[in-house]
Amino acid sequence: MRKAFVLLFLLLLLQGCAREDQKNLVFTGESEHWTGKFEVYRIGDKAEERLTLQYKPNERLTVPIDFSYSFSGGSSSTKGYNIKNNKIMARSVSSIAPLQKSEEIPIHVEWDGKKEDVLLKSK
Repeated sequence: MRKAFVLLFLLLLLQGCAREDQKNLVFTGESEHWTGKFEVYRIGDKAEERLTLQYKPNERLTVPIDFSYSFSGGSSSTKGYNIKNNKIMARSVSSIAPLQKSEEIPIHVEWDGKKEDVLLKSK
């Protein structure tokens, strides 16, 4: 009986170690006009990616926004995004990409004739 408990404990320990690289990741950063957050939630063999960009100044932003970003697992580019409440929210679901905690995610934003880059880093 004791051997069964030891074996069960070892199996649970190994399972926890095997999933160490499957943790959710959060990357944040800011620039003069924008704060950004990129979250990766791993669910089985899929990953849900959420990008949030918040316009920092108090005035309401009403012009279309162009933004793009890239990382080891892919890239995305959006033109003419109609911003709501000074916030951009984008979601996607993909196969789990080899995104590393040490990685940095550059985001390029263009609006109203202005351009700015936001660099996101893991917490």
